[in-house]
Amino acid sequence: MHRPVSRSRKLVAPAVPLTYRAVEFFAGIGLVRLALERQRWRVIFANDIEPQKLRMYEANFGRDDFNLGDIHNLPAADIPEAELFTASFPCNDLSIAGSMDGLDGKESSAFWGLIRILTEMGDRRPPLVLLENVVGFLMSDDGKDFEKALVALNALGYAVDAITINASHWVPQSRPRLFVVAKHERLSGGHGGGWQPGPRSNALTAFITTHPHIRWDLRPLPSLPERQISLEKVIEDLPDDAEEWWNRERAKYFMDQLSERHLVDAKAMIAAKQVSYATAFRRVRNGRSMAELRTDGIAGCLRTPRGGSGRQILFKAGMGRSQVRLFTGRECARLQGVPDSYAIDVPLNQALFGFGDAVCVPAIEWISEHYLRPEITAMIGMATTKRKGRKR
Repeated sequence: MHRPVSRSRKLVAPAVPLTYRAVEFFAGIGLVRLALERQRWRVIFANDIEPQKLRMYEANFGRDDFNLGDIHNLPAADIPEAELFTASFPCNDLSIAGSMDGLDGKESSAFWGLIRILTEMGDRRPPLVLLENVVGFLMSDDGKDFEKALVALNALGYAVDAITINASHWVPQSRPRLFVVAKHERLSGGHGGGWQPGPRSNALTAFITTHPHIRWDLRPLPSLPERQISLEKVIEDLPDDAEEWWNRERAKYFMDQLSERHLVDAKAMIAAKQVSYATAFRRVRNGRSMAELRTDGIAGCLRTPRGGSGRQILFKAGMGRSQVRLFTGRECARLQGVPDSYAIDVPLNQALFGFGDAVCVPAIEWISEHYLRPEITAMIGMATTKRKGRKR
């Protein structure tokens, strides 16, 4: 397995000690920024193409550093130097639920816009790049898309690492995601020797071991934490007469959509002596719209409400009664680990669109704490030592 070769590279120290600069591509509603700033990074530039998401971003972070537009049209000369670039590029063509057109698809080909920018930046490239996408990226075109992406980063002087993390380690939402950390070889000292799978799925570990031509730099990582927050903790306590609750006719229609197995679970919840919660999505099964109940105390993966399919349903039951409604924007925020201080001043569908396309905040914080900050601190230390050595 290839290991990076260390070479010296000038790195401009950030203005604030121990506070590193980040540039955020595909910024969405700013949840990567939220996580990084809680970890003492300083986001100095952000870009996204969606004006709907900009409204939420601007309400929480302003728009002085925000560039609205297509990454393919973004001049590399406009991008400031930073220690980290992040890119949560579109998953539409990589997801099993999407078109599976791969990295050359209409949406996910935006990845090549990032590669173009890195290429044109030359010596101004950041020492670290963090990519985030669905785990389907690993399987897209039998792994060829993932391989192409990593080889493209190798060609720009980056050694690569990859990890798989589910948001359920922090919040009651099942949201497995694939992360790639690219480290510029001119600064990285590498993590030679043996490595442990750590937060890497069996499929990812198999990919790593069967692709030795890729220049890997695999960092040992600790175990992921155990979740401390239950689904009940993210639910807003809405009164029984709140307009969000569905009327009797609509709630009955939901119950009629349940399969026999899921209806048994729903009736058991209704008959229980305490109130509990379940979540549901509507799916088409055998040509019929069905509601599938999830009763394990974890919400399904938040999705964008394109065509209504991503609108996750909350089922509340106990003591002989039940109620049904959609998740609120605030509940979706909490399922992404977002504090209640985050402003949500947009219609529900717009909020669902923003949070469904976003990242889990504490997952990014964990990556920063255990990966990005130790890595960049070591890089800067190595560069400083080499500069001092050359002066002697």
